[in-house]
Amino acid sequence: MSSNTEKLNLLKVDPVADGEQYFNVDTMLNANWDKVDAFADQMSDKVDGDLLPRLNTAQTNTITFKPGTQTITVARDMPVNVTTLQGKMLLNLTGRSGGFEQLPGFFLNASGSLDTVNKVSGNSGLKVTITNNGTGIAGVPIYNPKLGANGAKYLIRGVIKNGNLSGDGAYIQITDTVAYAANNLPLIKTSEKFVNCFALYDGTKSNNNTISAYMALKGQSGEYAYFDEVAVYEISNEEYIRVSSLTADEVASQYPYTEGLAGVKNPYAIRWTNSSKTDIASMLAFDTELLAPPVPTSDVERDRLEQGADGQYYKTSVWNKIVLDGSLPWAFAQSWTGYKAVTWQDVPAPVSNTGYITKYNKVVLSRWLAGSGATSADSHVLDGTTSDLWITVSAADSGWGDNYTPTNDEIKAYFYGWKMYDASISTDGSNIYNRTDGTNKAWCRRTNGFSSDNGYADGSFTLPNTLAFKFSPYELMYKRLSAVIEPTPSEGVLSFGAGENIIELGSGLVLREPVKPYRDNLWNINNGSPSYESSLTKFKIDRFIGVYKNGYLDKWIFYPNNVTKAGALAQKSALDYDPTGAYTASYIRLDKFPVSVIQSSIPINELAILNDLIRDVQQATRRVSAVELEKAEKTQISSPWIVPTLLNGWTAISGYRTGYRKIGNSNIVQMSGVLTNGVTTVGTVLFYLPQGYRPASSFVFTANSRNNSGSYNSITLDVRDSGAVLISFGTPYTGALTFEVTFEAEQ
Repeated sequence: MSSNTEKLNLLKVDPVADGEQYFNVDTMLNANWDKVDAFADQMSDKVDGDLLPRLNTAQTNTITFKPGTQTITVARDMPVNVTTLQGKMLLNLTGRSGGFEQLPGFFLNASGSLDTVNKVSGNSGLKVTITNNGTGIAGVPIYNPKLGANGAKYLIRGVIKNGNLSGDGAYIQITDTVAYAANNLPLIKTSEKFVNCFALYDGTKSNNNTISAYMALKGQSGEYAYFDEVAVYEISNEEYIRVSSLTADEVASQYPYTEGLAGVKNPYAIRWTNSSKTDIASMLAFDTELLAPPVPTSDVERDRLEQGADGQYYKTSVWNKIVLDGSLPWAFAQSWTGYKAVTWQDVPAPVSNTGYITKYNKVVLSRWLAGSGATSADSHVLDGTTSDLWITVSAADSGWGDNYTPTNDEIKAYFYGWKMYDASISTDGSNIYNRTDGTNKAWCRRTNGFSSDNGYADGSFTLPNTLAFKFSPYELMYKRLSAVIEPTPSEGVLSFGAGENIIELGSGLVLREPVKPYRDNLWNINNGSPSYESSLTKFKIDRFIGVYKNGYLDKWIFYPNNVTKAGALAQKSALDYDPTGAYTASYIRLDKFPVSVIQSSIPINELAILNDLIRDVQQATRRVSAVELEKAEKTQISSPWIVPTLLNGWTAISGYRTGYRKIGNSNIVQMSGVLTNGVTTVGTVLFYLPQGYRPASSFVFTANSRNNSGSYNSITLDVRDSGAVLISFGTPYTGALTFEVTFEAEQ
């Protein structure tokens, strides 16, 4: 019998059952043709009304990634185009004090001690013990409070762990001398772990310019609690309102503990294959830092990163950040009682009065306006009209007494991390040089960057001209007269998979850093034990992203960031390790940086997806071509010989090479010397190697010497990881001391 088709309802005749029927033109042909024609008309409307626009006009949706981890669900696989990132700055007004590597400024009804077990980061946290029943207080100095005008708003954040408090608990606070205090004061009683906490301060309720941050606990005498990572940030009114509704954990994520001029450093977005974050599905990372003032008045004041039409990312740099070390042309400017001003007169294109400076201990220098004068040490002025920067330095920091005027080279030595002192008074560097005859001048390096630390080392009568070991120089950030647009290196692409996507947005990602695994029973990367020092990475590690052998992902076992002093650890069995491989590691730094939201777009029709595919292919082709060109042009050119500053009476013999250099495009240092007439006692430093030319771990080698009568002997020289090259064994003749050695420098 006859039937009809499923889609168009066309009549179909059964040849067997209907074979005897007459052929009906209307029902068997004309009606069917009408149905076909109607379908064609519908398809034309469909193509014109739906399909053609999808093929002629690309359509996208905007999506915003927020700091931290989020889950986004999409219907199908698709690329994600990151369009914009903006700069952000967290400037911790406590300097390094709130990290509690040293005791804070004061205690009231309490005592304090550093605890190396109960901590969140660094080497120690702070244990505060009540000495009188009631409330015990430990104070943290705030440097340069109220960067903004009167009425500025502040956030204090930190972590607390209860010890044995029987009272209400422990908390952090900001207050001023007219007793207006911060709000949001949760009392922490948890003793099992450190708990995030925060408080807000509204400066519009007080015109007092002096504020203090402190940790407090309530209980009985002898009871205690622990504190760590206390930071104070100036925030905008909009942030003040928004933060008021956040949880303490959300505040900790958006306002991490930072030190110094912390911009959005190496931002990244990762799509993980699972919630445990063990396997990466896709990742986009940038090698840049995006800056902004601590409290921007508009988004125009922020650095921003945007994707160009060619698929390349470009940074619009509104701000400039410069390390203020001894390589700059420093000069003396003016002297006051107890401090002096020094100047750098070639700051590139600054806007007046926009400078932010942090000291070696991350203390924020106060600012005086161009045209006015200084009133204290640890202050600065930036004059855009003359391109002059002035910085005031105390006699206690520099060692320059009121009666002494430093030379330009002595000022440079200070910014390299060296303090001047009078060797006729003491040999430990604790005094200042206040002579006018120029005799007995000596220099020593700071053993770390904390203002309350009085430890000095490596005293010498020779003026140093290299960066002191592990010294963290001053830093300057200022607004440029004109923004600079420059291409920004990036790696990877971000994409969505159909279904749920776990996206992590963060900062502080180090990409494919060369590493040197160290073996005991297992191969180690970033083992903080002293004997494993050669395995350390440049920065302490929060967690590994991946380890790569010859550019390909390799399988290693990763451990959390609390297993060694260097943070996270990677290990591999000796049986699975390839000693001929070149290994690199990608990881998240343990020190924190602010995170900026990422504005992105996703395609929602066929043309948008096709455009993304074409752009990605073009971009990949361009990058491959650039890599091939770079490889073809790369030549093995050794760096020039560098002549060191010789110490303790040793001088170079004319006509012979004394110096060091790197061989080819490698990290191999060649060092040689022919010296004469210096101090010969064991431990005498001959000279210092700068950072980049120092070994990852100290080593010794044999050198030869002769006297003027022609007698020879052999001694041992030591090359320290601090850069010191010194006599370690034997007494050399002073006629000529000769040596030649090659070694691998620190990564």
